[in-house]
Amino acid sequence: MKYLYPINLTGLSCLFSISLMAQPSFQNVTKEAGIRHSFEVFQGTFGGGAVVIDYNQDDWEDLYISSGQGKDKLYKNNGDGTFKDVSQEAGLDFLDSYVSQGAAVADVNKDGWPDLFVASIANIVGEGFTEAPNILLINENGIFVDRSQEFGIVEKTFSSSASFGDFNRDGFPDLYVCNYFEKYNGTLDDFHGPQQNGDAVPGIDLLYINDSGKGFIESSRTLGVSRRGMTFQALWTDFDNDRDLDLMIVNDFGYRRMPNLLFRNEYPINTFTEIAKEKEFDYGINAMGIGACDINSDGWMDYKITNIRSSPFFVNQGSNLPFQENSDKLGSSFNTVRANGGFLVTPYSWGINFFDVDHDMDSDLYITNGCLNPSLAPNPNLMLENIEGTFSDRGFFSQTNDQSIGRGSVVFDYDRDGDLDIFVVNQDPYRNDDIGISFQGSQLYRNDTYSNHNWLKVQLLGSQSESSGIGSRIEVFVDDHLIIREIYGGSSHASQNSTIAHFGLADYTNIDSLVIKWSSGNTQVLYNVEVNQMLEVSEIINNESEPINNSSILLVPNTFRDQLVISYHLPQFQAMDITIFNVQGKMISKLTRVGAGSIGNFTWDVPADIPDGLYFFILRTDNGYHVAKGIKS
Repeated sequence: MKYLYPINLTGLSCLFSISLMAQPSFQNVTKEAGIRHSFEVFQGTFGGGAVVIDYNQDDWEDLYISSGQGKDKLYKNNGDGTFKDVSQEAGLDFLDSYVSQGAAVADVNKDGWPDLFVASIANIVGEGFTEAPNILLINENGIFVDRSQEFGIVEKTFSSSASFGDFNRDGFPDLYVCNYFEKYNGTLDDFHGPQQNGDAVPGIDLLYINDSGKGFIESSRTLGVSRRGMTFQALWTDFDNDRDLDLMIVNDFGYRRMPNLLFRNEYPINTFTEIAKEKEFDYGINAMGIGACDINSDGWMDYKITNIRSSPFFVNQGSNLPFQENSDKLGSSFNTVRANGGFLVTPYSWGINFFDVDHDMDSDLYITNGCLNPSLAPNPNLMLENIEGTFSDRGFFSQTNDQSIGRGSVVFDYDRDGDLDIFVVNQDPYRNDDIGISFQGSQLYRNDTYSNHNWLKVQLLGSQSESSGIGSRIEVFVDDHLIIREIYGGSSHASQNSTIAHFGLADYTNIDSLVIKWSSGNTQVLYNVEVNQMLEVSEIINNESEPINNSSILLVPNTFRDQLVISYHLPQFQAMDITIFNVQGKMISKLTRVGAGSIGNFTWDVPADIPDGLYFFILRTDNGYHVAKGIKS
């Protein structure tokens, strides 16, 4: 087990020495958007999250927000910059009977409508509380109907969040439910109490297998993922690039109870292997949330976990090597943050979102901070701009450094202008102590960052996969750049971002190729994709697209070592190129010939540093493509 101790950061630059050029800039539009929400905390420390959902399928993304012991809210996006509370008319007005915590969205029964799962942390009984049922709401043409019992969601738990992912690749999203307690006999009005007085028993999470859209079967013990910990968030992700979904678990109070966990999916065998210690992921910290990106564009997903004080950043070194903890090196390690009054406070970090704020082809980072209840202290959020691989805090200048009691956060393009906006869930204070600042409700920030850079949004329309592509991966290749996005069914803290993938593209006006690795195992490749558009891609089963007629590509020898001859036969005289990819979709080499004859060959001197394995050779012309496979051995 690893313990993350505070790092004493010195030499912090003055805020006003930061260049104003190309600064991230946001406008708080909560009031004019018509959003009125605060998470009503019950006895102290918990809550809450939000999910992005197009519940009525009108192509404008809406917001579902958990509200603790208050009424959860569904805000319909009106398409004109405003939202309308449609909780009652959408069938959700009964949800105020439980203390909600987080939520997740997926098309559970594959009828084309996104369904909603609500995680309940407690059922209030007098001045105390007990475990509560979680709620599965099936979307029936824009009206949500409680089908929990019918679908086998019957366990009563102290749940904090949930995450959808199709781990067995059958096309139906499975469900992981994070539980904080198994039982608890005390109260939560002292945030030190639950972890020290012995009354709390950490929870055992639940993994539900989706039975072809007809129901769920709880299978955590059968699948080898049954552990006891104070779990805040799970993330389904392909950390080892083997085309199945692995499972990351982040736990609160990991130094006293259970540290963070990493379960490797052993597909096609229905089981998981816990390898956190082997991968040096088993940090015992106050883990609150998790976000993912490929920070160094090497084709492997990297992960950051929010924490009290410094939040670790795990850089992926490949499937056979442990993660490297690089938070300090990347400039994303903060033991203190500066409040608006100028004094330093300890960050309590919860929500986390990687996204390209300014479309410059790298991943920026937003972290939501918030003090613990019932103590009150300003805790400003962080907007970390990625500048040549190092993060710099732009929270003050971006106007997103709200110092209220922040928890979950999501990003989505609510106004459909091509950039990503931010929504943050804020709590009401548990006590009304006057400390000289005003705590705000939940906040919507519109992205007004000036940039003449290009962008692309991709909406996946699954057929064999989940309807919105949850669990799939999209890889964009532009020149020698690789940008990866995974589609998540739950991340941040008790939240879920948009399932529409977003790519900043700087000055590029065309994308060389876009590779979709569907969660079902299908692969689809699109070439010469135009920028500045919302691209909808329907899944084509077991077929990338139409190949060139009457053409061929031959590798001699097919199993190669130092040198390879690539012979081609085209229907006519034309320009062409051959691009070589590894199985992770990373481009290894590109061979180009202008004015090529209809028959010819390339000789490829194989770089000595590329590892043994399977490689794909894609011959492209203006009229189409052809693919061959070869093995370096």
